[in-house]
Amino acid sequence: MSYHVALSRGITAEGTIIVQGLHVSKITSGISGYLRQELRELEILDEITRFRCEGLLPPSVTCLYRRLLIRLFYA
Repeated sequence: MSYHVALSRGITAEGTIIVQGLHVSKITSGISGYLRQELRELEILDEITRFRCEGLLPPSVTCLYRRLLIRLFYA
């Protein structure tokens, strides 16, 4: 995950300089399905938080568990 965060602003691997040892495949072969799902859920949670701060989130969309919260948000 730290590779993704550190390199997320780059558009391509071309011209990217890695100072410390790193397998090129870590930055050139996409991310795993699990990580893709994790990042998508974080984007949705960010959207839910924004809606809550702007007062646009219905009171029924409240939960301590993120997967249930996301389901409630899309219901």
